Amino acid sequence: MNEVAFLIDLHRCVGCAACAVACRLENGWPSDAPWRRVLPLNLRRHPGGPTYFFSVACHHCEEPACLKSCPSVAYEKRTDGSVIHREERCLGCRYCEMACPFGAPRYDAARGIVRKCDLCRHRLDAGEQPACVVACPTEALRLIDVAAVDGTKTAVPGFSDLALCRPRTRFRPPRGRRQQLMRAIEERLRSGNGT
Repeated sequence: MNEVAFLIDLHRCVGCAACAVACRLENGWPSDAPWRRVLPLNLRRHPGGPTYFFSVACHHCEEPACLKSCPSVAYEKRTDGSVIHREERCLGCRYCEMACPFGAPRYDAARGIVRKCDLCRHRLDAGEQPACVVACPTEALRLIDVAAVDGTKTAVPGFSDLALCRPRTRFRPPRGRRQQLMRAIEERLRSGNGT
């Protein structure tokens, strides 16, 4: 099986959160522990200013910090590249939650365990796309073969240090005013003036 990863097209994403709703309906996570979130990024926090959106979930990293930190061996990395969590093995210690720089493992207080995105492995195993990908009306969120990542970036402004766990999510940069916003944010972060 080919190794897969999420591709997020920052120009196409309109922040509608259909992906997050589909993920919640498909996987039944509680509202206080979302597996997928849509985060707006606006340089000056102006309501009418240019904004782009991140639809973020687990990045199914090459070197997952969650897997390395789990004392109960509740995490596995599959041949397709997805990092899955075996809930029946989870102790609820939350070490994985502390180790992940992206906040992907989420503690479910009602169940006393951690849960996370598993790329809808039940759907992948049936030859289908993850629910979040299917729900995206603008095709801003897709599942791609990692070998086919032309014209994409592995990081965007403010993204965690890639050396930590080598996230597999790929980004297609925005165009037009959104591209200018991204460049301005990159420049501010490089200069140390992130405000």
